[in-house]
Amino acid sequence: MPTKPQGPKGYPYIGSLPKLASANRVNWLQSVADEYGSVSQFNLLKRNVYLVNHPDLVQEILTRGNKNYSKKTVGFKMVKVVLGESTFTAMGDEWRRKRLSVQPYFHRKKIANLATIMTECIEKMLDQWETLCDIEKTLQTTDAMMQVTLNVVVKALFSTALSEEDIQTVADAFNPLLEATNQRVVLPFPLLFNLPTHKNKQYPKLIAKLDAIIYRIIAQRKVSDEKPMDLLQMLMDATDEETGLPLSDEDLRNEAMTMFIAGHETTANAMSWLWTIVSQRPDIRENIEHEVDTVLAGRTPISADFANLTYCQKVFKETMRLYPPVPILPRHVENDDILGGYSLNGGSDVLFSAYLLHRHPDFWDQPEIFNPHRFDTDAEKQQHPYAYIPFGGGPRMCLGNNFAMMEAVFIIAMTTQRFRLNLAPNANIKPLISLTTRPKYGVPVILQRRSQKA
Repeated sequence: MPTKPQGPKGYPYIGSLPKLASANRVNWLQSVADEYGSVSQFNLLKRNVYLVNHPDLVQEILTRGNKNYSKKTVGFKMVKVVLGESTFTAMGDEWRRKRLSVQPYFHRKKIANLATIMTECIEKMLDQWETLCDIEKTLQTTDAMMQVTLNVVVKALFSTALSEEDIQTVADAFNPLLEATNQRVVLPFPLLFNLPTHKNKQYPKLIAKLDAIIYRIIAQRKVSDEKPMDLLQMLMDATDEETGLPLSDEDLRNEAMTMFIAGHETTANAMSWLWTIVSQRPDIRENIEHEVDTVLAGRTPISADFANLTYCQKVFKETMRLYPPVPILPRHVENDDILGGYSLNGGSDVLFSAYLLHRHPDFWDQPEIFNPHRFDTDAEKQQHPYAYIPFGGGPRMCLGNNFAMMEAVFIIAMTTQRFRLNLAPNANIKPLISLTTRPKYGVPVILQRRSQKA
């Protein structure tokens, strides 16, 4: 007989909402998993929610059971307001159609064509850092990483189609849009966001600003003879596998907006955590410097170098293990199911947490210790594939994983060629875990030039 999951009772009517909405939400989730096991249950506003904390069961949700565990949650509906029907938000046949059309253009070999765009954006950022070295001014790496990853994704999408004014408009609209979207996903109660507050009124206007730029560039590209090697062109070259038709303008807009949202803040946050760790671990920094100096010998990396920057890859992977870009993932149980011997009611929601899985003591030795050698080839083969899910898993794994990996490794390598980032004495490093995992007060550093300069 299947077992009914147990869990905390919570408060009358609101259930465990204050716990899940608090800044300590992952610690609370960990305590629930510790007390009630791999599958537990709690209530949110009389809504039934299950917490699943075992990689076997998460694998089942994301693979065999992916049709029954859909993205039809209130949080995803909030995201869909911004992204529309994209490969990230669509479901069922609509999702399969979009995924089959778009996926081939995110293969590692296709992404390699964007390497020059990445390195040019990174080089521009590092040139700006030179003056900070002379005056020993503190650099806020969280801001710097947000700026460079936004520049990379904008240039990768639209190549040279955006003016400096356009890029500034995107930056000005994007950050408040991202912040507001985070709030809507963490507290997915539509009534709150229908109130006539200034922020709520601004929300559709921010989306409209980005839409205007995206649709304008799509229209210009359609009548142009030029076909630049960027993500927009890849998407425009994509065709529906069944009909042979290209993506509609709306489809193109939705995929572009998804790349803005998914391909920007997540990588920036992971890089901020990486510099925090590297600045405090001389052994890690020396290993990175040795690899970068040996592989690149002072020159700018090209796409072929990515495969040889193996230690940089391991450091980034281990950073995402401790600080996964998206710490908590929701799904909706369409129909009654039995999962790991537990009975789950249809119409309920399920949560699983990369943050918890990545630190699960049954699957990671000394999980709190930063150790890039967990991702040595042999060690990686021994890992449970769903004990490490920084990009999700199953058929809906993040399409941008290859893009994010190459971008991050090139930022690590090119920055290391020129600088050491030393944590500022007044740094107060604390994680803020909401839709993403970011340093609450930023990561201030003092830049130090290296003798080996690119």
